[in-house]
Amino acid sequence: MAAKISSHDMGEMAEINVTPLVDVMLVLLIIFIITAPMLVQGLKVNLPKQDAPAINPEADDPLIITLTTDEIILLGDDPVHLKLLPDRLGALLAGQPRPVFLKADERLPYGFVVKVLAAMDQVGVEQVGMVTQPEDR
Repeated sequence: MAAKISSHDMGEMAEINVTPLVDVMLVLLIIFIITAPMLVQGLKVNLPKQDAPAINPEADDPLIITLTTDEIILLGDDPVHLKLLPDRLGALLAGQPRPVFLKADERLPYGFVVKVLAAMDQVGVEQVGMVTQPEDR
């Protein structure tokens, strides 16, 4: 006679062990947390050279917008997408007039700089300072 096999006789059930997957994901998360700030700190902006009077940045607590060669927009030290710039800038200004200093790489396309200036105008920025470096003589 054939013996009836029950599920209790089959032994242990196969289960997927997710512990190694969780370990790998935590290691990757830590790596990204550590390296993300380093990506922003290494940006170099070649400012145009022009003789202009010096400004006192502490006088009115200005916001600084930096435009890199790769068309990355930094609002202070935080990268911001062009479409999100009006919202983020508007939140920082909170309806108060405040000067904004624009540090743009001299090799940027003119059209990109105009788009950033249009976003600034959209939120009502009235004072824009173009940051330059002194000319070498």
